[in-house]
Amino acid sequence: MNTLRAKFENFARLLASGKPLEAIERYYGDEVLVLENRKLARAGKEACLAHERELLSQQPEPVSFKVLKSALDEKSGHAFLEYVLRFVGPDGRAMRLDQVAVQRWSAGHIVEERFYYEGVVDEGEERE
Repeated sequence: MNTLRAKFENFARLLASGKPLEAIERYYGDEVLVLENRKLARAGKEACLAHERELLSQQPEPVSFKVLKSALDEKSGHAFLEYVLRFVGPDGRAMRLDQVAVQRWSAGHIVEERFYYEGVVDEGEERE
């Protein structure tokens, strides 16, 4: 798994199989910058792991990641993923977030990731 394409595709597979912590651990660079809707949200792999662990610990069931589209420009190291996250909101209702992640890869790791989204959608179904 030496090519950037193989690493990028494995990152997407890990998300789709519900393993975001493993994806971050394996593919985020130590000094990664993560932005949400153009604002710096987290800096460094450890901060990203801590944030994701906290979010996942609040979920009564696994979060679902469905990758819809992806693309990679191996020459520039830029990539994007469009995906849907499904999770349980604080009130126990089913929620959905449609999101695009734009990544910049260097030396086989993500060094910058920008998330773009409009907001969480209440899917109206109570979960127990």
